[in-house]
Amino acid sequence: MKRFVEHPLIKRGEIEDREYQTGLGKVVIEKGNTLVVAPTALGKTIIAIVLGVQLVEKGGKILFLAPTKPLAEQHKKSFEKKTNIPKEKIVLLTGSIEPRERARLFKEAVVVNATPQTIRNDLRKGRIDLGEVKLCIFDECHRAIGDYSYVEIAAKYVKQAKRPLILGLTASPGSSEEKITAVRDNLFIKNIEVKDSEDSDVKPYVKEIETEWVTVKLPADFLKIKNALEGFSKEQIVLLKRMGLVPTTNIGFFSKTRQLELQAKIRQRIGKYGKRQPSLYAAASKLAALMKASHAQLLLETQGISALNDYLGRMHDEEKKPKASKALKAFVRSPQIHRAIKIAEKMEVQGVEHPKLAELGKILMDQFRENPESRAIVFNHYRSSIRTVVEYLEAVPGVKPKRFIGQATRGRDKGMSQKEQAEVIQDLRQGKHNCLVASSVAEEGLDIPAVDLVVFYEPVPSEIRSIQRRGRTGRFSKGRVIILMAEKTRDEAFYWVSHHKERKMKKVLSGLKENPKEKQTKLGTW
Repeated sequence: MKRFVEHPLIKRGEIEDREYQTGLGKVVIEKGNTLVVAPTALGKTIIAIVLGVQLVEKGGKILFLAPTKPLAEQHKKSFEKKTNIPKEKIVLLTGSIEPRERARLFKEAVVVNATPQTIRNDLRKGRIDLGEVKLCIFDECHRAIGDYSYVEIAAKYVKQAKRPLILGLTASPGSSEEKITAVRDNLFIKNIEVKDSEDSDVKPYVKEIETEWVTVKLPADFLKIKNALEGFSKEQIVLLKRMGLVPTTNIGFFSKTRQLELQAKIRQRIGKYGKRQPSLYAAASKLAALMKASHAQLLLETQGISALNDYLGRMHDEEKKPKASKALKAFVRSPQIHRAIKIAEKMEVQGVEHPKLAELGKILMDQFRENPESRAIVFNHYRSSIRTVVEYLEAVPGVKPKRFIGQATRGRDKGMSQKEQAEVIQDLRQGKHNCLVASSVAEEGLDIPAVDLVVFYEPVPSEIRSIQRRGRTGRFSKGRVIILMAEKTRDEAFYWVSHHKERKMKKVLSGLKENPKEKQTKLGTW
């Protein structure tokens, strides 16, 4: 028989009494500022609510920050649904509300749900003060690095509040010790708590997620294009080697990370030597051309002909403009690139696409044939590919796909408004479509219902994004994750990068938990 949390400010029968959730709340009260790392399905918002009502009961105010308006709105609804706090005392603050009204709402509210940019702006203008805030919650707190609003808010909070208490929530704070330490320091974290699906107090509430890897082979014509792109890349690398800027001409050495590191190195030298070393400008141009070819190869290997042709077409249009760079001209006018374009255009006319598409069609057709009421999300990093995937799936029996992207408009590709996103999500719930083909916007920050199947159209070289994608399934019943990979391509490399980063993250977190930061600024305990 289920047991429920008993508290005067929590509605009866609304929050199941899970030991790990209530236990984490007690830890925060005992140990102070805490970072909680836990998989998406474990209910981190509930941890915040259970802790929050204890402080509200003592006359405190809560500030719950989330990176997007839909997620902040979701938190507001959770407090309204699960607590006895008067609804008028639970508010949502975003940039769409007039500044003077925001200041009034903030002052009168007990639970403030807000986007960080809004709170930062109001703090800078002196409209609000965090002195009365007894708990500040940073959702998706892995963002608390660099100049992200979380960093400035945390600093002002510990300065203004008499007894500040911070709770950071994330499924993954990053893989490197530097990144995790930066998040910890920026949020004045004293204690780190890590919950895993294998923990004894968590295991009863976790549904199994079955992961499969499906590999495909690239057709011969794909390899011809790949060889042409690599031929152009090799030419740029040889010249960079002659300039003494790189240690090898091995193409495999030049990952995206290494290219960016080299770019930073060249820019630094240009800043230092300028016109005294004109060869540095030539080196910067060669590297820029290499990066264009590398991106084209990435699209070919992981996405297919339509995405490649879309990119090459945009490069061709840009090259015609008066201010086109030398790097762009070198790229577009190269005989190697001309050869790649010619083959790719011929393949598109013939209707040749990436073999992942056919495999994806089979996977989804089988899924909906076996379970017609199920739901699926196909994650794809590239908007041009998302359109291609949707068009292909529309012809697959049983599949009712819908494109799902972010708000930003890119060139002729118009983004989706929050209202349009909400309508698509509601239609998914009601079964008007059964499959979202989504960009990274669906990875975090939106109230998307749990799905039975998640497909990675391509692996992502980020443990944070990989964890978030997987977290969309297995919430209420057994989940399934399928990762599509093209053999001997960046797909395989990206999968292993993400895999190793996730293992490293767990190791680093374990070390930091065992050796907590001792020095803190004005840490509050309750």
